[in-house]
Amino acid sequence: MGLDELGLIGAAIAVGLGAAVLPVFVNAEVYVVAIGATVNSRPFLALLILIHVIATTIGKAFVFQLARKGTNKIRMVEPRPPRSAFSARLRRIGRWMSGTRFFQWIKRVNDWLLTLLDRPYSGGLTAFMSSLIGIPPLAIVTILAGASKQPQWLFLTMVFTGRLIQFLAIAFLLHQVSWF
Repeated sequence: MGLDELGLIGAAIAVGLGAAVLPVFVNAEVYVVAIGATVNSRPFLALLILIHVIATTIGKAFVFQLARKGTNKIRMVEPRPPRSAFSARLRRIGRWMSGTRFFQWIKRVNDWLLTLLDRPYSGGLTAFMSSLIGIPPLAIVTILAGASKQPQWLFLTMVFTGRLIQFLAIAFLLHQVSWF
């Protein structure tokens, strides 16, 4: 194993941790697509994905614990008025789109999954679906699961399983990585 491989392993860890802690700035799915385009060895790509999932899960454990310890500090924030005509127009478009049937259905599914987080073991379904398909967003689910009665071992197991399936599916579909 050379320095190139060690550098890619370090990048997988760094991006995994960054995507878990700062999901707005670092996207784990984009990393899987990019690394698949640069790595020629399929087994090494699968290893990088596994390392990336482990790092993401460790980062989510950190966020989970922060939410668990700081639940009494959460408060509601009122939205600010838009600063420009462009941002006001974006808000109007968002309100219009939220009225469509498709988005109403997604909102109902999202709300149902988020209500499951208050139940100790049913919330695992929410964590799994969130890490697999992104509805509801995993960053929000991580914080709410940490603030709820969700057991950490179940949450992390579901996140690990969902992310591994999602990232391997991306690698299989885009880069023909298979276990066979």
